[in-house]
Amino acid sequence: MASISFSGAGFDAVTHDLTRFRQNITKAKPALENMAEHVAGMQRDQFTTQGRHYGPAWAPLSPKYKAWKAKRRPGKKILQFDGNLKSQAAPSNAKQFGIYGVTDKRMEVGVDYQRTPYAQHHQEGGKHLPARPIIGQPTREDQKAMTKILHEHIIKGAGLARR
Repeated sequence: MASISFSGAGFDAVTHDLTRFRQNITKAKPALENMAEHVAGMQRDQFTTQGRHYGPAWAPLSPKYKAWKAKRRPGKKILQFDGNLKSQAAPSNAKQFGIYGVTDKRMEVGVDYQRTPYAQHHQEGGKHLPARPIIGQPTREDQKAMTKILHEHIIKGAGLARR
């Protein structure tokens, strides 16, 4: 780990701030939890916009499947049938992701393919199924928002970086 310090008249406050920044970086769990919540929002937007958050809209349903689905689940959008996939991939809060783990040094959120194996088929596509990406690359705006969350945590600390 890098270390920076200053000595001389008037530098005590700077050294104090740098020490606090280092402590905040090593205790980043609150910031990473907020970042996980941002990712959950990205995912909800991906379902709301039917794929447009990360790129082009999801491929439309085939006419035959669309007619079948309309009879069994009227009004349900693409990739929504019984709600399992959406609840795993676009939860109302980050802790409800199929995969959720946050520590002081790491954040992991996502879809658990063991619990919802069809998620991988939709994500990647297949022989007769177009890819409909559930999770994608964060947009530039998402990157900026997550960087801002971490920046505020480093500067202000755990108590003040909440969104």
